[in-house]
Amino acid sequence: MMKKKNFNKKGFTLVELVVVIAIIGILAAIIVPTLTGYIKKAQRKADLDTARAIASCVTLAMTEDPTFESVFYGGTQGGGGCDYNVCISGEHYTIRSVARCDGTKTCKDHQKGWQRANGAAWDWTDNKYEYLRETLDQYIYTISGGSKDQFIPMQSSGYKHPSGECNHDNSPRDKSNTYSYTDRWVIVYRISKKGTRDYLNERGRFEVWAGDSQGRGANGPRCRLWPDPPSYY
Repeated sequence: MMKKKNFNKKGFTLVELVVVIAIIGILAAIIVPTLTGYIKKAQRKADLDTARAIASCVTLAMTEDPTFESVFYGGTQGGGGCDYNVCISGEHYTIRSVARCDGTKTCKDHQKGWQRANGAAWDWTDNKYEYLRETLDQYIYTISGGSKDQFIPMQSSGYKHPSGECNHDNSPRDKSNTYSYTDRWVIVYRISKKGTRDYLNERGRFEVWAGDSQGRGANGPRCRLWPDPPSYY
């Protein structure tokens, strides 16, 4: 006896499929930005930890080597470097760059094939600071976690900030007054006035910044990561 075929089985109707797709789209619109925000926050947190490690190495070098400290702050003969007027958390002041290090393989130096010789990651911002590079390179593997790629990894590619705290410096990538790109580490210290050289009065607190390799002098400090990073980073 032949069985009758059941033609009453139903699949999803077009309306039901449209509703399911719409729900998935709504959930994705809610979840994806949230996850992206968490990822970016974690990346910035990692960079803050790295900046703290860099600062610890600089502090240790200054403690163990008086020559390092003297060269760092320009010495009695005066140092080099580039000076920048900056604004962080509403505070306006002037900094002088001392040393820099690529944070990603997309940095301008890496793009042009200017990798450091002998695996050295740090570079001076002026030839008067060569001693700094030789000293800082002794700590490079401690900071980079053993990386041999000739740079200290920077996880965050940029950050949003108030329009009044835009530290852009003629970088071709800086098109917005509320967003800055970062791909390089820059060690700086505060000075009393842009363009001045006063060794005795310039010795003081140094800082670690995230910079833009496309900026002036291939440094372009953008945001202070140590000490006291701004709340919006």
